[in-house]
Amino acid sequence: MAAGAHMEFDGNGWAEGRIELQPPSEGWSLLSPEPEARIDEHRWAHQARVFFRAELTLVQKKAYPSGGTPMADAVEVDVARAGGAPSRVLVLTVPLDRAPLVRAAAAAGVRAIGGCGFDALLGRARRAWQVREPQVAGEDARAPLLVTAVLAAVLLAPVVPPGEETIFGVKGARERLQRLGW
Repeated sequence: MAAGAHMEFDGNGWAEGRIELQPPSEGWSLLSPEPEARIDEHRWAHQARVFFRAELTLVQKKAYPSGGTPMADAVEVDVARAGGAPSRVLVLTVPLDRAPLVRAAAAAGVRAIGGCGFDALLGRARRAWQVREPQVAGEDARAPLLVTAVLAAVLLAPVVPPGEETIFGVKGARERLQRLGW
């Protein structure tokens, strides 16, 4: 899905049309060991509330009839500090084999930090997720990083930040949020 393109969603809340990740410089990329594109609003919202004191809701509600999941998907996510005005971010997901630039950026990040166990995580990765920069709507420029931190925790996925040659986990994402005053 190209930047700024209008997205359509079917009756299950699944994105229609071709979903493609942007270059890693245009979003926070995550590499999940889970192969499915399941978006669990309850788990995401719980993680945001408990660990980041944030409210998180999905704009497109997701349903998985018969337990199936889409090959690729997208969702708009609203996040805010408790009681604050929400900011909206776009999250995309594709099988990792359809995200060679993200895989290459992750491998470069692993080399840059000397492995540190992230080489094993990269080896187990099956799915790429991307939180687009900048946010779609709202005033809080930290929203993409906040959603990234929530996803890193829920998906047990390492993070490749936009425009940097490094990789880190949920702890690194939390530290970055703290430095930004979250």
